[in-house]
Amino acid sequence: MARAADPLGKRTVGIITKCDAVEKGDEAGVMRIAKNQVENLMHGWFVVKNRSTKEINEGVTIEDRHVKEQRFFSTHLPWSELSKDRVGIHPLKKFLGQLLYEHIRSEFPNVVKDVENHLRTAQKALELLGPPRSVPIDQRRFLTRVANKYQREVSKALGGNYDPQLERESPLKLRMHIRVQSEAFAKTISVLGHTRIFQTVRGTLDPEYTSANEVGKKRQDLCIIEWIRSIYRESRGTELPGTVNPAVLENLFRQQTTTWEPIATNYIQKVTDAVKAFMEIVLPSIITETEVLEKVQRRLRQVQEAAYSAATAEFCRILNDERGGILQTVNHYFADNLNAIREERVRARLQQAGYNDGQNVATNLLHVMKTIHLSNEQQAVYDIHDILKAYYKVALKRFTDNVVLQVVERHTLGPNGPVRAFSPDMVNDFDEGELMEIAGESFSTSSMRNDLVAQCERFEKALNIAKQSGI
Repeated sequence: MARAADPLGKRTVGIITKCDAVEKGDEAGVMRIAKNQVENLMHGWFVVKNRSTKEINEGVTIEDRHVKEQRFFSTHLPWSELSKDRVGIHPLKKFLGQLLYEHIRSEFPNVVKDVENHLRTAQKALELLGPPRSVPIDQRRFLTRVANKYQREVSKALGGNYDPQLERESPLKLRMHIRVQSEAFAKTISVLGHTRIFQTVRGTLDPEYTSANEVGKKRQDLCIIEWIRSIYRESRGTELPGTVNPAVLENLFRQQTTTWEPIATNYIQKVTDAVKAFMEIVLPSIITETEVLEKVQRRLRQVQEAAYSAATAEFCRILNDERGGILQTVNHYFADNLNAIREERVRARLQQAGYNDGQNVATNLLHVMKTIHLSNEQQAVYDIHDILKAYYKVALKRFTDNVVLQVVERHTLGPNGPVRAFSPDMVNDFDEGELMEIAGESFSTSSMRNDLVAQCERFEKALNIAKQSGI
């Protein structure tokens, strides 16, 4: 057992008791043990003579026992042959005291180190609990500190100031995910936002509005000119021949932009998911108490739902402004684009008649007029197409920017958005009942705090004693 507990034998001392009870003839074997010749120990063996049961019953005192022991080892062979510093209780006590002192001296730095480690662990656990929160002022201070820390994390995430240790696709890289989704939204709506592909002035599909998945479709399924012609004929009313019913353009634009809503809604949902993923990681990293975390999250859900509803309402307003009302713009690009298309269309007709740029030939004005002349209906259809195309281009950019800036940046990521909802201002609005309900310490937390405080006091006291010991 001793070797199992002390393999090196640094703390093991052999002791032979009741040597006076050894049978005659057995003394030599016991003497060999006492001389460390049988079970060799680093610190050797001691021999002592304890009181017998008879002596205890007769009332022999400890002092009498010491006298009897000294007389025994001085007069009885073979025990009197042993070294005087290896027999009797007094040499044993002196040796054990010195051995204990040396052991303490060698192990004391490790003991001090262990105490220091335990103290740091207890202090860290106490620090994680934060200051006591038994009164409203402490509860408000605690939540305000947490909200400030959360806002700093939000600012870093939205500013692109990421921790270098973060993984590439970490939800904490919020701005990166928002940028990816915004760029994907702009690209998707640019190639899939229209129900019919606009044409060039030469009657071919405009590559700017053609997506890869439309290459194999039949031309007649995508012919926007025939679609416009059909709507134009179906919408004829009291207008004069060759003119266009004002409602036609609005009707065509609404049908041409039917995919705007699902594409934008999908984008907004992905941004919302990115925000939720960010909060699901950052909040638990700041609020370590499970009960407090759940209560804060429950309270935030109410505020966030209101913010998401405001974002949805803003999106509906933007969508209705573009698709539900009149077609309107003061952007000069609309007029510039329309004029450019019209000029290109005239140039294309002339080229089809054999008139090319830079060609110096005698020109028959009547022939030119016949070349560029179109029927009233054909002229109206081409005008509608060109106006719709020029306006669509301006409206698409406006709609895309408005969704990104107003719905996402202002209502989702802005000061009143869900990602910034947990703020010092929100904490300041809590009444005392709300503070107690959210940040008040539970019985388990309070008990843990008391235990940790007591541990810290004990460890600090132990360190003070260690410093005063001089070992």
